Amino acid sequence: MNVTVHASVFHGGGQKGDFGWMLEQPEYDGAFFIFNDNEGEFLAYQSDQGKSGPGCMPGGGNAAIRPWQCATPPRAGGIPTGSYNITDANGNHGYPSLTPEVKGYIDTAVAFIAKRIADTGCTDVYYSSDGNGGLGTHIFSPSPEVTSYIVSKINSLGTVDS
Repeated sequence: MNVTVHASVFHGGGQKGDFGWMLEQPEYDGAFFIFNDNEGEFLAYQSDQGKSGPGCMPGGGNAAIRPWQCATPPRAGGIPTGSYNITDANGNHGYPSLTPEVKGYIDTAVAFIAKRIADTGCTDVYYSSDGNGGLGTHIFSPSPEVTSYIVSKINSLGTVDS
């Protein structure tokens, strides 16, 4: 199965780039959406595999589509970009560095997403981009090494749309 990875920039609600809107449009029926998750909800979802609870509740930003990872079939999956247990001097909760633990969370998320894509037969994968080849972030601002690693792992899921 051929999978195409699309970098998508958010320009406002009700249009391409708004994952919640895109999930409701028939032209995206074969698409899987990756959202930026927080560590707590990511771990909650991994522990109960989407039966209920915080891993299935809407979040802020593009994590508003979190319930779609609990849908049948699942159409979304989250990659953690930070934790509310982390706060830097600016009040940011993004991962400050690519520690082995952070890398492990990201790798686990991407492996899980890859399996979901294969199981559902989705042929297109969308993730939030900053428009310059990086990860689009808003609520959390992980370090550049973390966002670069996340984008490289997402791009490994298929052929990158150019």
